[in-house]
Amino acid sequence: MKIIFCIVVLLVSGILRAQTPAEEIANKIALKMKDSLQLTDSQRMQIYNINIQISQQKSNMRSLYTGSDSLRIKIQLVEYTRDGLYHAIMSDEKYLLYLQKKRNLVNNN
Repeated sequence: MKIIFCIVVLLVSGILRAQTPAEEIANKIALKMKDSLQLTDSQRMQIYNINIQISQQKSNMRSLYTGSDSLRIKIQLVEYTRDGLYHAIMSDEKYLLYLQKKRNLVNNN
């Protein structure tokens, strides 16, 4: 009986913690940035929330501009807000380190 109860509890807790793909990506980015930039837990949560917000905005653009030639441009405009939102929660030193790491990642260095 105890085993069945434990299995049910594990299944229910797993279902309740299920994340959407956007949440998984936002969490992965936030954790990676926390580790590589030595961010606080508060900053990690703010990064997570920013990424969720950007994901929702991009999803809205996809809904509004499906099949439109301007979809790519609209998505890029949303994406361009990311660095400014990150800068608002980081010190200048950490933000410059973030930009350097981003540049290295983009340039495959």
